[in-house]
Amino acid sequence: MAVGYGGDSLSKSWQWAPAIYLAGLLLMNILSTPFGVSEMPDECPEGSMNCDYRTIQLDVSDEELDDAIMEWARERSFTTTFTPGHVVDRSLVFQFPDDVHYSNECGTVDLFSKSRLGRSDLGVNSERLDQLEEYLLDYDFETTCQ
Repeated sequence: MAVGYGGDSLSKSWQWAPAIYLAGLLLMNILSTPFGVSEMPDECPEGSMNCDYRTIQLDVSDEELDDAIMEWARERSFTTTFTPGHVVDRSLVFQFPDDVHYSNECGTVDLFSKSRLGRSDLGVNSERLDQLEEYLLDYDFETTCQ
């Protein structure tokens, strides 16, 4: 009988796990909001280990670039949000928010990705921009910036 009782209390303690997880996600997203990058920076800060910045050669109109990056963001996960020039990409399990900015200068596209939280991104931002760059270079654009 004692075994059943201990098992019941263990199962009751696990009932709180989803609530604790959701509360943690909510708290993390509220606390990370002030650390968001609101505009396209010129470069990553010196010594930063949680961002990546690159320029790719791409001749495309602003509208079609927005459409392509919106499609890329939608394919990433259900937790990615898009506004022209800015994507907030979140990790799947813990929902850590990272900012992705882009700008189009007739013939070149600047890409920037930065983690809002932590000192190191463990290479996530570089991988994200690798994937975005590959997606854009393989995308069948129909317009140019001119």
